[in-house]
Amino acid sequence: PRTTTKRKVITAADQATEQTEHFAQLFHSSLLDAESLAVPTIVGEGREESALKYIGLWGSGDVNINTAPRHVLEAALIYGGDEVTIAEEIILLRREEPIESINDLKTALPRYADSIEKCEKYIATESKVFSIKITATSGAAKASTIIAVKREGNKVERIAAING
Repeated sequence: PRTTTKRKVITAADQATEQTEHFAQLFHSSLLDAESLAVPTIVGEGREESALKYIGLWGSGDVNINTAPRHVLEAALIYGGDEVTIAEEIILLRREEPIESINDLKTALPRYADSIEKCEKYIATESKVFSIKITATSGAAKASTIIAVKREGNKVERIAAING
């Protein structure tokens, strides 16, 4: 007799979360050189940007407009048009204080509210996924750990960790 396996139906949001966790585990595998990803490739305006810093982007699917560099902002805003101007305005606004919500952004930039609305599903004002790098040195010995965590509200969940 043939046995059938009952398949579990899950929501699209749960599927995205599961895929994110699988990707995080792959991203944090020992096959990747996390040290080279952590080296700053963009330095300027008092900021040091490295590829490792943007783990939150793929983890949440959203670009945090309060922390993303100009080129990432422009990429997230391209669907609405005026991405270069809006990215510049966002950078000027967030230098004064963090942008609390996307509605606050639309209010601050009323001329671009329609463009921002077209990109709303790609942008956020807070990050949900973070990487934490810890390095300990004792004499000539050095050990590092990188941990990826997901935060939803007050709940923090470890996605992956590697020791280097």
